Amino acid sequence: MNSGTSSRPLPTELAEQIALLAAFLLSSGRGLLEEPTAYGPARCADGARRTLELLERYGPCDARLVALRTRLEEAMSGPMGEVDLVALLDDACDRMAEVLSENR
Repeated sequence: MNSGTSSRPLPTELAEQIALLAAFLLSSGRGLLEEPTAYGPARCADGARRTLELLERYGPCDARLVALRTRLEEAMSGPMGEVDLVALLDDACDRMAEVLSENR
């Protein structure tokens, strides 16, 4: 990791989106100090969804990751009481591991 310099600068919009993602993660972390503990897994899933959205928008993205982002989007946009977060996160972890292990 370096001190902020890069041999290849990021596109301005991508840099802004990454900064917004960092702000989301930080504000989520702060909010979780006072929110119910059940919010934590949902916030993490939403952070993953946002990250996959950036990958889809700015880089080559495996179709399975697009499908995973779509699944997370559907879960995060509906009533949280209807979402089985354990099953959602287990499935998401399995899908990510599969894609990452194949792309090594």
